[in-house]
Amino acid sequence: MPLAFLLSWYPAILGSLGVKASGINPLGPLVAALIVSGISGGWPAARTLLGRLVLVKVQLRWYVVALLLAPALAFAALGIGLSMRLRVSALEVHWSDLAPTFLVMFLFVGLGEEPGWRGFLLPTLQRTRSALVSALIVGVIWAVWHAPFYGTQIPWDQTVPFFLNVIAGSVVIAWIFNSTGGSVFLCVLMHAVNNTVGGALVGQLLHGSDLTRWWWIFTALWALTATGIAWYTGPELKRSGAARIPAVGGKAL
Repeated sequence: MPLAFLLSWYPAILGSLGVKASGINPLGPLVAALIVSGISGGWPAARTLLGRLVLVKVQLRWYVVALLLAPALAFAALGIGLSMRLRVSALEVHWSDLAPTFLVMFLFVGLGEEPGWRGFLLPTLQRTRSALVSALIVGVIWAVWHAPFYGTQIPWDQTVPFFLNVIAGSVVIAWIFNSTGGSVFLCVLMHAVNNTVGGALVGQLLHGSDLTRWWWIFTALWALTATGIAWYTGPELKRSGAARIPAVGGKAL
């Protein structure tokens, strides 16, 4: 975990020292996971991690979940918000930007983060803890990892709902990961879709306090979804009888 933070936060650290840099390098968790798995388990461990990235042969229903769950929650939150008189500025959405935004979110953000959080850290924690507890721990770490964005890309009044949203999302993505035999690809796909819909679409429809209120509604829906999944699947967050995903190796990033 410290290595993932260091490899991700160095732009923000350099910026605090006066260098013209800021934000987070989203590839940090991926690089950290490859380094630690390689050191602890050699090429076989790194190959196992990379193999989870190309695990695309899963049941169709998991693609439906990865592609549609986040947009369904986002638009449900928007619908609830509209009933609460949130103000929408539809003309400010740049529809032509959605596809390029999705590609960036998939190739850099999702691909950079998910191999570390789900491909490596989650199964490592699950060696000694339930999947639910492991997912909650990963969620807290994942939310803290976004700290350089708090007060900048993520306004302070949206930080708490964002933080809680990430934790709830961690439970949902852990459910997908465990239920698909460890498909990091599906996790990357869902991550990219969620960020595209939340940032490039709904995030451009609402502003100020209206956006903050939407974040609270959105987070509540994610929390309800995560709670429902945990109740239905139990603490292992997978269908009954499915094999537990083996850890890649190592104990920290």
